[in-house]
Amino acid sequence: MPENSYYDQNLVEHQVKSGQHRDVIGGMWDEIGGLQFEFLVAHGLLPHHRLIDVGCGSLRGGVQFARYLDHGNYYGIDLNQSLIDAGYELEFKPAGLDSRVPRNNFHATADFDFSPFEKPFDFALALSVFTHLTLNSIRICLERLAPSMAPGGIFFATVFALNPKLPTWKPALHQPGGITTYGDRDPYHYRREDLTYIASVSGWTAEWIGQFDHPRDQQMVCFRIAEDLRRSEAVLRGESD
Repeated sequence: MPENSYYDQNLVEHQVKSGQHRDVIGGMWDEIGGLQFEFLVAHGLLPHHRLIDVGCGSLRGGVQFARYLDHGNYYGIDLNQSLIDAGYELEFKPAGLDSRVPRNNFHATADFDFSPFEKPFDFALALSVFTHLTLNSIRICLERLAPSMAPGGIFFATVFALNPKLPTWKPALHQPGGITTYGDRDPYHYRREDLTYIASVSGWTAEWIGQFDHPRDQQMVCFRIAEDLRRSEAVLRGESD
């Protein structure tokens, strides 16, 4: 069975054609779009930075970032081409943002393929993505994103945190939002230690930020490229002693 309903691309395309491109990704268009923008700016995002939006969907955050970042500095990948198309045609073009972000800055991929983008990213964001993924898929994302990050690059991702007093198999209710999460199906919850470990074996370090006023109780994790990995890569390229 697929990890989540987003893998049913025919269903998602049908919903998009029915005018639900905002609802498919969870709604709260202005609230969550503004929340993620304000968070990244507060944590150092500047107009000259290059940002990759992992799971960009129909560009809920994209309309915020495209206005702020320098021309061409916003990028996105998503599982569903139909969501990217709807976001670009129905959100970007009416707002004139297509003049700021080229269409080829977006790529539909089912396996976190960042190879179409040649230049490295300063920031990456996965909002409401890891909440729908198994731990192995999160590891694949981290492994494939690492080579595409610039030195000092930062990757922010949201998760549903599990109370450390609860076993992973037990459903957990999150407030605010009233979302119930699970250890074995979508939406998934994770312990802090889960993310710390998966980062450590994927070339990253993980810092738990926690609450950031998300209306559905998602919490933020900050991933940074491990310095020893950077040094190893530099040695292999002959750039360091």
